[in-house]
Amino acid sequence: MKLTLRHLTIASSSSLIEDGYLVVEGGIIRDVGREPLGKAVSDEVNLSGYIAVPGFIDTHTHGIKGLDVTSNPEPHRILEMSKHYVKHGVTSYVPTTVTAPHEVIVDACRAVREALIQWTPSDGSRILGIHLEGPYINPKAAGAQNTAYIRKPSIKELKEYVDASGRTIVQITIAPEIDGALDLIRYAKNMGIIVSAGHTNSSYEEGVKAIELGVSKATHIFNGMTKFHHREPGIALALLQSPRVFIELIADFIHIHSAVVKMTIDLASSSRISLITDSIAATDMPNGIYELGGLKVVVEEGVCKLLNTGSLAGSTLTMDKAFKNIVNLGYGLINAVAMASSTPARSINVDGKLKVGDIRTGYTADITILSKELEVVKTIIEGNVIYEKE
Repeated sequence: MKLTLRHLTIASSSSLIEDGYLVVEGGIIRDVGREPLGKAVSDEVNLSGYIAVPGFIDTHTHGIKGLDVTSNPEPHRILEMSKHYVKHGVTSYVPTTVTAPHEVIVDACRAVREALIQWTPSDGSRILGIHLEGPYINPKAAGAQNTAYIRKPSIKELKEYVDASGRTIVQITIAPEIDGALDLIRYAKNMGIIVSAGHTNSSYEEGVKAIELGVSKATHIFNGMTKFHHREPGIALALLQSPRVFIELIADFIHIHSAVVKMTIDLASSSRISLITDSIAATDMPNGIYELGGLKVVVEEGVCKLLNTGSLAGSTLTMDKAFKNIVNLGYGLINAVAMASSTPARSINVDGKLKVGDIRTGYTADITILSKELEVVKTIIEGNVIYEKE
């Protein structure tokens, strides 16, 4: 299949081309440049006034449109989720579990594995693997995780998850300070799994040690994490200071004040910030009562809170909104692209393997077309227009 997009603005993680062109063939970006193209083509689409960005990549999402990877661990349900994410410009995502009974997580791992095998571009957003958020976390920093199912780290259990997933676990969130966590961090790292620190009460010193042992990511920075104090800074500062650590950021201005979002980006830079949604089944749904890991969640005006405690419980944020929020904070398209696409891909080591997360020659043609108002107009996966706004 051939597709040539012409006369549009092209934003990659390293450049901005006004009045540019994109040549796609066989699902691959074959040429990127500034007009004139210099040759006649019969497959061209004039997109003057629009913006092409790499497809968004969400590495931390629990669900959307009434569906949840932990509660609906069936391949066809996961693929149904893919059809909804694509409407928000997401071309790849990582289904994320919550703390749950062992057998439930095993079922979720199997479901994601099967969905990943069955997936084709026509199904919607690509499935990159699975992210286990828990169950090896600190009960005192559980947030919206169900404390009834939190347990001590178990390499035996993790091996079962790895086997059930067909070795498609790409990330696991762990509290480094709990007994047995350091051994699990070493094991997971050796298995090629990205270890992320989250739902943790680790001190600054414990955070530094965990990073030395293999932690390379921060799960939704500041949320479910030791509170910062100038005499006891906690793990958040250790994660922010390390150039080896990627930082998950929920840019909905609900989980984190906009000024703190800006401070975090300025400190870590767009090359380390991975925008995530932490979205739950209530996303793209009306106000009401939903469930997350067996806990009741009330959603009002898009804000999700546990019914019994009032604690924030995931979000209804989508990646297109997160992208727009970052641009509206004053960051240019290049930096926003890095945080929504290329850095997320790098944070789980799929950028080189799958060649996703950027617009450059030789990369997979996963492209999101935006209006000048940054609304999603088209979502293209492997050169196929999978979603088009009516």
